[in-house]
Amino acid sequence: MVRGRLWWTTLALAAVLLTACGQRASPVTVRVGVVLPLTSGVASAAGSALRGAQMAADDVNGERAVRLVLVTHDDGGSPQKAIELFQQLSSDARVAAVVGAFTDAVAVQLSAVAAALQTPLVSPGATGPVPFSGQYFFRTALPSSVQGKALAEYALAKALRRASVVQDRNEYGTAVAEGFAQALRAGGGEVLSQHVFADGTRDFTEVVRSLRREQPQMVLFAGYPDEGATFLRQMADSGLSVPLLVPDSFANEEAASLLSGKGAVVASVFFAESPFPRVRSFVREFRTRYGRQPDAFAAQAYDAVRVVALAAKRLGASVYRAPDSIERPTLRDALASTRDYPGVTGTITFDRLGNPARDVQLLRVDGGKLVLLP
Repeated sequence: MVRGRLWWTTLALAAVLLTACGQRASPVTVRVGVVLPLTSGVASAAGSALRGAQMAADDVNGERAVRLVLVTHDDGGSPQKAIELFQQLSSDARVAAVVGAFTDAVAVQLSAVAAALQTPLVSPGATGPVPFSGQYFFRTALPSSVQGKALAEYALAKALRRASVVQDRNEYGTAVAEGFAQALRAGGGEVLSQHVFADGTRDFTEVVRSLRREQPQMVLFAGYPDEGATFLRQMADSGLSVPLLVPDSFANEEAASLLSGKGAVVASVFFAESPFPRVRSFVREFRTRYGRQPDAFAAQAYDAVRVVALAAKRLGASVYRAPDSIERPTLRDALASTRDYPGVTGTITFDRLGNPARDVQLLRVDGGKLVLLP
């Protein structure tokens, strides 16, 4: 009788073990806040970023290693509103990180709050200098100073050493111009002048006259296409023809049409026509889902969500301090140690300042379309 019970007990235990082995462990569930200026002056770009973030979450969930739940809010472009939303998300112990700080103005304010609350923040849009970078602030956007440096290095490689700079006085234009000037001078080049303009400028007549006197080998326009269209038209009207270098604000087909025939080189973090398989797959899926071409903001937000998921996947169950409480400092450390992640914006390795240390893609305009420089 004892031997019979032992046999049945052994059989039941074996059945339980077989069932357990046949079941897959439930994926770790991670809540990620998304704070974007969906109703603001950059609503179109923010909407594109939201689509990229949503697609990334769906892709991650389809892989079944981590289950992501996005908690989305609109900050309206207001730093104060962004802070309030960030604090609200941080008060939820289940929220692991926040993808946000879309603009430089918001990132500057929010990075300090992220450090104080020890909640990782990954920006898919901020490109300017940000305090507390590398503590709890990371970004998948390409720092504007890095773009300027890449454009200067290209110019030097082409033996173009005498440059004039036309720059927006905002954070973006200033950082692009400073990165360019420093790299050009370090390589033996010369910055002939730096012409500063304000957002909304519609008259570049005096700037163009100065450029004609200076006779630079190239002109860096560090600003946005809104003012750039006016500058380019007035430069053409004056008969001035000189190679142009521009940052990633021009890295889209609409802006590229402005540059046709100008011998322009564009710095970019993302190129939708890239031949790389992971980029082609991303673009194809994005078009299928949304019926439109992804831009850099969509790609940067996609990568932002994916690097958070990667950090959570590496930690597994240890990402939790308690069943409903995320261990955010541990997740922050996992983010900081990201190395060689194959993102759609390039291979991402975060440096000590939370910047994605990767190569800048340089594009030129051919027949009104952007193509990679050989």
